[in-house]
Amino acid sequence: MTNSRNTIGLLLIGLGVLVALSTFGLIDLAMHLLWPFFLLVPAALFHFGFFLNPRQEMAGLLVPGGILGTLGLIFLINNLLGGDLLGVLWPLIILAPAVGLYELYYFGGRNAGLLIPIAILAVVATVFLGIELISSLFGGVFGLVLVIVGLYLIFSGNKGRRFF
Repeated sequence: MTNSRNTIGLLLIGLGVLVALSTFGLIDLAMHLLWPFFLLVPAALFHFGFFLNPRQEMAGLLVPGGILGTLGLIFLINNLLGGDLLGVLWPLIILAPAVGLYELYYFGGRNAGLLIPIAILAVVATVFLGIELISSLFGGVFGLVLVIVGLYLIFSGNKGRRFF
């Protein structure tokens, strides 16, 4: 117990020194870029908690670990690449619970009932991500194609036939 208290004490001292030095302008922590580590560190701790004692009943630690880790990576990538990607990457946020649940499935006894929510979340995230990527990469062209297909359906082969 003393060893873990010493470790936590040292971490708090180190964090305090960094915050104080940043406050006085002696170092730049770039917190506007690095705040996702506040999600990644607990995610790593949840994973360490399981993998240091990999029993099936401890697999529940992987759900919050997977969720926080996925969200932390999404936000870190967004921040490091300019901060404008969340308009396209937001569907990956839907994928975060699926990652945590999949880890629970894989390491926690392979309960087949978990595959249903995992699949639903993964399909929804994939569909929305596909829509976002198509619209951001080919938005104008995709819109024009939809208009042309719609006009074709309305005006072609409609001689003497009714739609309904």
